Amino acid sequence: MRTVFLLLLVTGVVAVIQAAAMPAAPTYGLFGDPRPRPLDHPRIQWLRGRAEAEHVKRRANDGMIYGGLSPLRNIYHPKIQGLGQWAVAEHVKRANDGLKFGRVVGGEDQLVAGMNYFLLIQALNGKGLYKAQVYEPLEESPNNARQLVSFGPAN
Repeated sequence: MRTVFLLLLVTGVVAVIQAAAMPAAPTYGLFGDPRPRPLDHPRIQWLRGRAEAEHVKRRANDGMIYGGLSPLRNIYHPKIQGLGQWAVAEHVKRANDGLKFGRVVGGEDQLVAGMNYFLLIQALNGKGLYKAQVYEPLEESPNNARQLVSFGPAN
C-alpha cells in the first residue's frame, strides 16, 4: 500500500513539475476560453494592420495621383491664402512693382517630390488676375525651402 501511495505521490509531483515547465496555453475572452475568437486570430490581426497602413497611406496623399493636377479643395484655407500672400511678397521683392495681395480665387495642386501649387491670385492694385506657381518641399530644411517658380498676369 505504501508503494502505491509513494508511486502516486511521485507521479503527481512529476506531473506538477511538467505542468509548471510547459508554457501556458493562450486564453481568450473573459473566462479563459482556450479557443481564439475570430477577431483575435493572428491572421485577422495581420490583415487589420495592413488595412490600417493602407488607410494611412491613402490619407497621407488624400487620394491624389503623383504628378496629376487636382483642383484646390478649399481656396479659403489659411494655408492657401498664406501661400498666395507669400507669392505676391516674393514677386514684389524681385520686381519691386508695389503689387498688393488681395486673395486667392482659384488654383490647382500637384504632388511631386513636394507640392506644386498653381494659384490664381487677385491683387488689390494690379490689373486683373495673376498666376503664381509655388513649389513647397515635403520636408523643410535650410537648403530645401519654398520657391516661387513663376509669377505673371493670368491674361
